[in-house]
Amino acid sequence: MPQEFGLTPQLSTTHQLLRVVKHINEGKNSNLATAAIYLGIAKTFDKVWMEGLIHKLISYKFPQYIIEIIQSYLKNRHFTVLVKNSDSIPRKLQAGVPQGGILGPIIFVLFMNDIPQVRNIMISLYADDTAILSQGKTPDKTIVPLQNYLKNLAAWLVRWKIKLNVGKTEAILFNKKNDDWPEVKIYGTPIEWKK
Repeated sequence: MPQEFGLTPQLSTTHQLLRVVKHINEGKNSNLATAAIYLGIAKTFDKVWMEGLIHKLISYKFPQYIIEIIQSYLKNRHFTVLVKNSDSIPRKLQAGVPQGGILGPIIFVLFMNDIPQVRNIMISLYADDTAILSQGKTPDKTIVPLQNYLKNLAAWLVRWKIKLNVGKTEAILFNKKNDDWPEVKIYGTPIEWKK
């Protein structure tokens, strides 16, 4: 995935940051405002929907033996909680990928691989951090495509059981003028613009 930098060899936070800054500066040099939405995805690795992941692997045409290996890696996992020097009874994990192992980040990238993409919106992924950027000469030409994308993205998030923490989602304007910018919403909740 060309917009994924956090879990890709040789691509770091610095590369992704440079890519975003370059996009904003190119817009500024062309007298375009840039609106960016930084999504707060809730418990990303813990909430990967296993059946949805397997469905995606099949649609990506992974060989059956690879799908079976990944399935066996994810299925029948349990957890316990230590409370006052006693372990709880084991509970089965219903979602998520193991963290700390080599496969966890790769599986997460595969799960996020089909995030909606459109021509006039830049998507910037760094592991579980996602930025969505739109540019335009006026507030409407910047915000309308962004809002349309957010509606499409919200449907995709619901479909794949990915929860968004709207309270940790932020909107930032990179603009010379102090125009009156329309609000953007996700799941019907307005996201406050920050400078």
